[in-house]
This record gives sequence, structure tokens and C-alpha cells, in this order.
Amino acid sequence: MRQASPFRAAALALALIAPWSACRTLGPHAAVDPDIASCIPPDTLALAGVNLEQFRASALYQKLPPGASAFLAPLRDASYLLLAYNGKDVLAVARGAFREPPAGAVLLAKDLAVSGSAQAVRAATAQHKTGRTGVPWLLSHAAEVAGASQVWVVAQGGVTFPLSGDAANLNKFLSLVDYASVAIHLDSGVRIDVLGAGRTPESAEHLEENLRAFFSLAAAGAQRDRALADVLHSVQVQRDGLTVRAGIAASPEEIAKLAGLAAP
Repeated sequence: MRQASPFRAAALALALIAPWSACRTLGPHAAVDPDIASCIPPDTLALAGVNLEQFRASALYQKLPPGASAFLAPLRDASYLLLAYNGKDVLAVARGAFREPPAGAVLLAKDLAVSGSAQAVRAATAQHKTGRTGVPWLLSHAAEVAGASQVWVVAQGGVTFPLSGDAANLNKFLSLVDYASVAIHLDSGVRIDVLGAGRTPESAEHLEENLRAFFSLAAAGAQRDRALADVLHSVQVQRDGLTVRAGIAASPEEIAKLAGLAAP
């Protein structure tokens, strides 16, 4: 049966939601490989990273359906994947021991591959030649979550992405923050930590209220699956000054269902 709209929106939010001066060097950004970081163009609005070696060893990876596994097959020689999105194009940057370029990718070095639209690849190639990232501010936030998590996302706030349907809810949340991040920790279970940096005390309070209401509605829409409803009810939302945090811990099976990776 088709899941209720708030439930599917919560799944998307949990899966995607994942110190700061443009003159800073790459030194503080060690959590993100400097060579990978040097490929990120200056118009990037959101970043996502996956430690593929650790992800493949996780219990969650074993729950992926065949279609998702096939999607990752071209990256079998990659150890790390970074995705950069500018509101229009997605750039993929992979680090690995490549015997040949992954399908559709271009090697910038023997262990560094980029893929995406022709424009995205040109931008990444030009940025890589400078030896530094084009988004030090965004990368600083990425460094805060990338080191201790297997999957992470950082997005600039105050922007509107071309999203529709349930996904459009993300724009409502991003309109309230300077940036948002998600850190996904994988071991025998899954822990997801979401952070939103409010623009003002009022926007932080509004974000907290919206998140509480959002997950309450999502839990109500998931009553046909009691275990999933309990997971959504367990989401902890807290506000400390301008910072709003939400956290969830669940089994790989539950998270796979929430993310739409497995049939309910």
C-alpha cells in the first residue's frame, strides 16, 4: 500500500537533510580529502559524502534492493564518493584505485574520477587545477560531520531547490537556516543526527516547532506499520540558542523502509 504523504516526506528528510571564512586554507578540512575537496566548484549549494568502504561493510548495505546495488556497481573500485549540487547539476567525485575510469567518468588523477554533465566536469577540472576548494565555508561545515560518520550531507540555507511533491518540504526547512547538516552513523544499527543553524532566534524556534509537527504528522501517517510509527515518535528534537538538532536511532531494516529502500 502506498505510504501516507507525511510518512514518505519524513523518509526523504531523514535520508537527505545530511568557523567560516573564504580565506581559510584546506588545513582544517582534513575530514574531507583535500584532493576531492579541490574539485568542488564555487557555485555548489549542497554536498553529500559516502565512505564507500565503511558503507559496504555496514548492515544497512545488506538491506539494499538489487536496483540500488546495481547503481553502485560502477563504483566498485571507489573507496569514497562525494556529490556536489548547484541547484541544477550534480557532480560526482570519487576516490579509488581505478584500473580504468568508471563508466561515464573522467580521471583527473589515477585515483580521482569525476562525472556529471559536461559543464559540471569542466568546472570540476578547472577548480582542481587551482589546488583548493571553491566552497571553503560549506566545506568547513562538512568537516564537522564527515569525520565521524559514514554518510553525511551539508546544504546551504536560504536557497530554494527545484523540488516538488514531498521533497519540497526541504525548502521550507532550509529557508529558516544558514545551513543544515545530516550525519549518518552505521554499525549494527543506524543513528541519524540532523542539525539546523537558525538565522535568528525566531527562525530557530520556528524550525523546532515545524520539525516537531512534521514528525508527529509522519508518525500518524505510518500507523499501519507500528514499528515505523514508533521510530518516528522516537525522534528527539532539541533547540539550543540558534541550533536545532534532531536525532533518531533505529535498526537497518527500519531505516531502509523509511528511506524507501525496502518495501513496507
